[in-house]
Amino acid sequence: MSVVIVTGVPGVGKSTVMAAAEEYGYKIVNFGTTMFEEAQKEGVKDRDDMRKLAIEDQQRLQKQAGEKISQMGDVVVDTHASILTHSGYMPGLPEWTARALNPDVIALVEATPDEIAGRRSKDATRARDSDNIGLHQRVNREYAAVAAVMTGATVAIVENHDNQVDVAVEQFRKLLGKLLKKHRILK
Repeated sequence: MSVVIVTGVPGVGKSTVMAAAEEYGYKIVNFGTTMFEEAQKEGVKDRDDMRKLAIEDQQRLQKQAGEKISQMGDVVVDTHASILTHSGYMPGLPEWTARALNPDVIALVEATPDEIAGRRSKDATRARDSDNIGLHQRVNREYAAVAAVMTGATVAIVENHDNQVDVAVEQFRKLLGKLLKKHRILK
């Protein structure tokens, strides 16, 4: 089993970059969607409302989602390294989730704060909270590093700048290609 976690602040373009994963036979799994499926079983009606749940409830749902995803085989997991809540940044990859997923690589998709703000302003499909995008990206790097230390994963940065998505997708393809080569050697 090979697990690649892809993180980034809302609006950075994670989903666009990850599309290359299917070329390599990976299933793309959205952590938030899996977590929302678990939350719906408990009566949560809207995905964006999960951020407003008590921290303990969010943590329990994270664990449930991590355990479910860990059973899916070769996956690329679309998630957030940190989630801005009413009481500060909550780890999106806490110990129990990081260990359950046991990733080979944690890839952070990044862009400039101005680029991300511009993308967010054009996305009417989500109710986004305003935040300090630069700070949020720095918190993501720190949380990804901690998860990597716990699991032995590597951390990679994929730069997804405006009008350069092809470059970002190619960076991600190379990352997956190297990972597949490594797994073939180990088998």
